Amino acid sequence: MHLNLRRFEDIIAVQTPEGIVAYHARNLEVAELSLEAYQHMREITLRNGAIPLPPTDTENNEAAKSLQAWHQEENSDVKSGRLDFGVKSLTINITQICNLKCTYCAAGGDGTYGDPVNRLNVEKTLPQLKFFLENLKDGSSFNISFVGGEPLLYPEAMRVIYDYVLAEATPRNIRCKFMITTNGTLVSDRVLELLKDMKVHITVSLDGDQKINDRVRPSKDGRSSTALTLEGIKKLLTLKPSLASIGVTGVYSSANLNIVESYDFFKSLSVDWYEFNFSYSEKDPQAQVSYLQQMEQIAKSAWQLGQETELRKIKAFNLYFQTLDSQQRIENFCGAGKSFLMIDAKNQLYTCPWVVGEKDEIVGLGTSLDKTKLEKYQKPLIELNNCKTCWARFLCGGGCMYIHREHTGDKHKKDVLFCERTRGLILLAIMYYKKARAE
Repeated sequence: MHLNLRRFEDIIAVQTPEGIVAYHARNLEVAELSLEAYQHMREITLRNGAIPLPPTDTENNEAAKSLQAWHQEENSDVKSGRLDFGVKSLTINITQICNLKCTYCAAGGDGTYGDPVNRLNVEKTLPQLKFFLENLKDGSSFNISFVGGEPLLYPEAMRVIYDYVLAEATPRNIRCKFMITTNGTLVSDRVLELLKDMKVHITVSLDGDQKINDRVRPSKDGRSSTALTLEGIKKLLTLKPSLASIGVTGVYSSANLNIVESYDFFKSLSVDWYEFNFSYSEKDPQAQVSYLQQMEQIAKSAWQLGQETELRKIKAFNLYFQTLDSQQRIENFCGAGKSFLMIDAKNQLYTCPWVVGEKDEIVGLGTSLDKTKLEKYQKPLIELNNCKTCWARFLCGGGCMYIHREHTGDKHKKDVLFCERTRGLILLAIMYYKKARAE
């Protein structure tokens, strides 16, 4: 992305064909800026967006004075994004086996995390859920995400958990959200029967059309998985009136950079939303350049097709629009160890789905929590990851600890590629947010 990006203190601005778009990092405000004010800002790039900048001389220039005045303003509508410990979201490994062998699989390469477990023990899981529910206030929200391996290998467990949580939560007015992430190849009539009354959000993993998807997401016996996934999506769409939503998510790297093609393909599937993730393990800067360029292309295509409505079908842009509309700062990229925990198929507790199987990362078992380990997660990630001078901090939340660790060896030492990529996506969202709110 080649952008004329400038910064003054906590304000960044970018020159676009429609005008100069400015963003106040602390106040989550997006506005139009004058050319005179823009010219008194210092040039930066997506890579050095976190570097503190010396103040501009504001003594004898009205445009510079206006920048200083805006920088110093405090938006009383902005809400803190700090998270206190209190688990409101759980991801549950229904199985730790899978019928596919995706080339980029973060779960041990085969969905097992190095420790295959055919089925979650539901009898042990229900007391865990009761424990976390009992620690919530009446009227709270509670999120459960079902993953694997491949969770549709054991759909009965999801149904039991769903019914149990609703029975416990409804009398206390606890609002529940349920999500399933699946490869979509195992959508049988039995699965449809189990899902038909469940108000769930379904995410289907799919990386493009057959020529791409079969290469990066083969079945274990080497046969095509794409036809089965597409058939599964068609079957799931028959339940669409009762589902909360259905979307597709893809992973992109130097092995698969066909994002524009994937977007055009995903649009044909009649799903509610799409997600385009850059691979957590990719370290090629050129692959990232291509990724950002193509995200810019699909944002333009979506806007031309249906403006804000179509743009917000792309999950990343929807998230940033929601944050700007709600004036709710994000101080934690995720709630790991604070509002979120992971339950593996052995009922062990972790702070992140991607660290399952790592003994040092276990923070509990059953209803027993290791408070000493969890204490290390309690500060906001933007503080732990030293993000206090980054203009994107309250839309990013400090970045993914797992990706940072994989690239730098330390959860709290930032991966430069991740930061640059995230700033690029945020900047795109800010520009389109200004267009949308100007309509």
